[in-house]
Amino acid sequence: MKASIYGLVILFFISCNSSSNNECKLEVTKDSLVFQLNPQTSIFIKALFPYTDGKGREFLTFQNNVEPEILVYDMNTQEYINTITLEKEGPNGVGLFCGYTIYSWNEIYIPCMMKNEIDIVDSTGLISRKIPYSTTIQGKQTLPFIVTTFPYSPMYSIGQKLYMPQSPNLRLGDRTMEDSPVTLVLDTLTHQLTDFSLRFPPIMTSERILKNTLGVEFCYSQSLVDNSFIYSFFFDEEIYIVSLDGKIKRKIPAKSKYIDKINVNCKVSDIASLAETLCRIPMYGNLIYDKYRDVYYRFVYPETELSPNENFMDIWQLGRTKFSIMVLNKDLEVIGETLFPENTFASTLFFIREDGLYLSTSFIKNPNYSDDMLCFRKIKLVR
Repeated sequence: MKASIYGLVILFFISCNSSSNNECKLEVTKDSLVFQLNPQTSIFIKALFPYTDGKGREFLTFQNNVEPEILVYDMNTQEYINTITLEKEGPNGVGLFCGYTIYSWNEIYIPCMMKNEIDIVDSTGLISRKIPYSTTIQGKQTLPFIVTTFPYSPMYSIGQKLYMPQSPNLRLGDRTMEDSPVTLVLDTLTHQLTDFSLRFPPIMTSERILKNTLGVEFCYSQSLVDNSFIYSFFFDEEIYIVSLDGKIKRKIPAKSKYIDKINVNCKVSDIASLAETLCRIPMYGNLIYDKYRDVYYRFVYPETELSPNENFMDIWQLGRTKFSIMVLNKDLEVIGETLFPENTFASTLFFIREDGLYLSTSFIKNPNYSDDMLCFRKIKLVR
């Protein structure tokens, strides 16, 4: 599809390291998808999710970062289909929200940011019901949550139970690290709320987390594969395989060859220095599962040098200037890692289709960047 839109053709092969275990690489192909945006739609997308309806028709959906709406495009034709407009106030008001989950066009779950409630709307934006949650049966006060692509934290539904992401709960004070559940489990029929046994990795103390931190040390991505949850924390090289009740089944080291050590003691003095630090320091990113090829992709952000006059906030929102992607097999063993060209891809915007992984090339420093288009390039797994 119109490869000329991006004059810079980025066909490349990058070999994996010489270990006999590392036998895969990722190839950037010529295939691309381009979605035209209207002037009221921001490229700085926080929630972007593909959706396939009951007839097998594929859609690309994403939340507009400017207006309270979800845009829907046909994945195959790249044509605009519909805008799901949501009200902020009134009987159908959902207030502030970040992210959503589409189970059908009549059942779209919107978690509220300012209160412990999930609003269920249809494609016209009308609320059909509300699901409140506030205190677990263990007596813990819970936090409102968001559903984003970066960190990749979707809301999962198994039977009548919803699995909802959480952050470290600072209300717990000096027990923050010991008592904060990583995930909540909500029974949508009884409204009974329980917390996971899984806690955040002990990379810092409760006393330390209440002081000056970057705010991303405990970000994580969560995937559901074969009735187990797979967790990858941004500041932890290990990957956690967790049962549906939140108990750790296994921890697997998955170290990138581009990261020597992660510093958990970074301190910043203001928002400007925070954004710059987030664009420079080494960390891990999303871990996503490719069901078509039965592999995992783990995004990696090596330590990066940048000039002091960069727009660090824009760079951070679109996934930094430099990153690699590790390939892991079904047993979460590393079988390859590809370093991608700098200033080319927005690593926070992606989706997986039957023909491959798609990464956005709508990166602010890409020479062909345009805020009128949301563009993706297909990435092929080469074994």
